[in-house]
Amino acid sequence: MTGFVTFCDWIGSNADWFPLYPELSLRDHYTPDTARAGAERAVELIGWHRRSVFPSLSFSRLFAAPEVPQFAPRPLQETLIALADQPGLYIVEAPMGAGKTEAALAAAYRRWNEGDERGLYFALPTQLTSNRIHNRVSEFLDHVIADNSIQTLAHGNAWLSENRVRSFSPAQTSTEGIDATEACRWFTSSRKPLLAPFGTGTIDQALMACIGAKHSALRLFALSGKVVVIDEVHSYDPYTSALVDQLIRWLLEVGCTVIVLSATLAAKRRRQMIEKAGAFEPDPPPSDYPLITKVVGETATHHPVIDPAIVETKVHLLHIDSADSDFIESVARAAESGACVVVIRNTVATAQQTFCAIKEALCDDTIQVGLLHSRFPHFQRQQNEKHWMDLLGRKPALRPPGCVLVATQVVEQSVDIDADLLVTDLAPTDLLLQRLGRLHRHSRPRPPGFESATCWILQPTVDWHTKPKVIREAIGASAYIYPPIALYLAQEVWRKRKSVTLPTGIRELLESPESLMTSLPAGAKKLAAELETETGNMISSALRQGPFKEPNLPDTEGAQTRYNMQPSALLILLRKPPHTQSHETVVAPLEGPQQTITAGSFNYDLAKLLHENAVRIPAYLVYSAFSQQPDWLSTHISDAVLAVCSTDSIALDVIGGESLTHQLFYHPEQGVSYEKITGRIPPSEVSEDLDSWF
Repeated sequence: MTGFVTFCDWIGSNADWFPLYPELSLRDHYTPDTARAGAERAVELIGWHRRSVFPSLSFSRLFAAPEVPQFAPRPLQETLIALADQPGLYIVEAPMGAGKTEAALAAAYRRWNEGDERGLYFALPTQLTSNRIHNRVSEFLDHVIADNSIQTLAHGNAWLSENRVRSFSPAQTSTEGIDATEACRWFTSSRKPLLAPFGTGTIDQALMACIGAKHSALRLFALSGKVVVIDEVHSYDPYTSALVDQLIRWLLEVGCTVIVLSATLAAKRRRQMIEKAGAFEPDPPPSDYPLITKVVGETATHHPVIDPAIVETKVHLLHIDSADSDFIESVARAAESGACVVVIRNTVATAQQTFCAIKEALCDDTIQVGLLHSRFPHFQRQQNEKHWMDLLGRKPALRPPGCVLVATQVVEQSVDIDADLLVTDLAPTDLLLQRLGRLHRHSRPRPPGFESATCWILQPTVDWHTKPKVIREAIGASAYIYPPIALYLAQEVWRKRKSVTLPTGIRELLESPESLMTSLPAGAKKLAAELETETGNMISSALRQGPFKEPNLPDTEGAQTRYNMQPSALLILLRKPPHTQSHETVVAPLEGPQQTITAGSFNYDLAKLLHENAVRIPAYLVYSAFSQQPDWLSTHISDAVLAVCSTDSIALDVIGGESLTHQLFYHPEQGVSYEKITGRIPPSEVSEDLDSWF
């Protein structure tokens, strides 16, 4: 009710729809009849009504243009469509590339035809993956929606996307952004994208509906009655997992159908979701894979899926000491022999070091070497991602005769990258399986020597019997990204294997860690106890949140939906220092035209350029510079500092950064890096944490 009243207030306070006539009193002008007519017109303008869809469309028509030959749904898709005859929770476990996205959308189409569900929100873990699913959902909606409607992209940086708000109709499709229709203009405003009938975005936007954040009630109202798809559920930590479970519970209460998609969901995690939905899973848990679980009321039923078309892939494993740098030479030789190699490191710093080492090891300077991570300015990260998605995607004409892409977890999931050879740091088992999804992803000829899928796993040498502190030091920076006990379990599961067969081996790999917990080495046992305590704190913290709590938490993406998230800042890269004369300031971003701003005014083009040239970094690196930033900066972007890129040096000159404890650098090929300045001590209120490696 709170969310509904807020929604009504936002419509009713729009002066374009309900103008004020000074010559008449409100009572004289807005009679019940005229007020109702105005309200109906406003609701119609923003498309707030139950969606009409074309009935009886075949599966082929849902996803293909009429001129494309007919094709039938795969068994997974057919099974989910048949099961989706009631509102409820549907958990889909299937390998990468099995068509889970299309299965979820087709099931949503059935619910729109037969049920009271009226829209869609498709949630993914990251802004990158939600950006990529946005266009796929758009194409699907073009085929099925029978009246004018709106689709939005919902995440913290969605406003930088030209098609973040899209209007479409069965007769004509428009992608003109915020100027397309009145509805587009309305949904572009802050906090309104989730209210649109159809949306894609991050899971964080949905999770803020079930915590005590500002406008959480509005978010819950916005999601109510929709089909909500939550993809890549396996990737969340215990805190976020508890929030996801809580979100599922509330979504079911407000009339949603919830579809959970995962390639690597452990049985324990599935049971948690089932119980939160108010049902119980019969013992013993099924070992089938792929598997669809249907939860309606207090009943949970499992439905195994047999798909003869799923291709079995045998992945050969080679275990390499992570301290041995010889693998760099081997990667270089593989690329020179024609292989497209993907190297996934757990931290930005090690990815940058690996990139430089591989470039130096190459004898052939025509071999392309790329680097993808989160510490590039936004404009450059987009360019890099598109370039490498094109090179290593489905189209054979763009594929180079040998290359190396070094990346962090940004390519781990929901990204169409196809490697001839994969090299990866050790990571928790479910994430290693996700990384293997980038290997031999498409059916194509492979260069000589790489006909078989092969993965090299970089294994740290660790004495798991010693003290936890010594173990963390032996693991290195990865111990601050993943719980060390999770890395121990992954090492035990993987390092004795010379090969794995996918997808048939996925279930056994996922469940193996549970059996190892009964006989842990002394050091690993202490780490397990630490994690158990921390997990309890995480879950307790998550359960203390709720839409009925005092809404005193900021509704900032990630701030409340990730446990103990490190404070961050935006580093804005400029070509030269801002120049102020009289009441005007000239700002020259690293990429894009310079902008002139008048004191006290807001310049939309400048705000967009600042975000395009922003790099997110740990806040402690620039803490002392915050107070030295010009007044106009906070008007255009929050939690940011300016840094100038000199033409003759890669060192950054941070404005107001005379007392910084770290020197920051920017290189177009490597992104932003930093080094500690010897002798400088951070302020007492600043906490440096090795989390910042990531």
